[in-house]
Amino acid sequence: MGRQAHVLPIVLSLGIALSGCVSTRIAEVGALPNGERLITLVVSEDRQVVHRQCQDVPALGPVLGCQTSRALELPNGHAVRAVKIVRYTDALPSRMAFEIDAHELCHAIAAVQSIEDPCHAVDHGIIEPSALLRLQRVP
Repeated sequence: MGRQAHVLPIVLSLGIALSGCVSTRIAEVGALPNGERLITLVVSEDRQVVHRQCQDVPALGPVLGCQTSRALELPNGHAVRAVKIVRYTDALPSRMAFEIDAHELCHAIAAVQSIEDPCHAVDHGIIEPSALLRLQRVP
């Protein structure tokens, strides 16, 4: 059997332990001509992640979510506001539900601005596992 037989259970245990720690999903959708994204969506089961992401947003009481935006100038001279939405959840949505939420939020943010809708620029509106949608630990 050798060393490999003893390493496999350790690696599997570590993988299972680490997968239990992942409690945040992040999506960046709507590729703009300057390389920025129109919308960033952060959904987390970890209140500390939400607290850190929202620490600069004034609020009374516990913060369970926030929205921030920043002005960007596009190469054509038009102004756009990139939006970041952070929220706490008691259970993460499925990957597909999360991707749909991020995509539809992108359309909503684009619709209220004077810009061409960038929400199909990367995935062409097709739901599939995306490198932009990932489970990850956020600082």
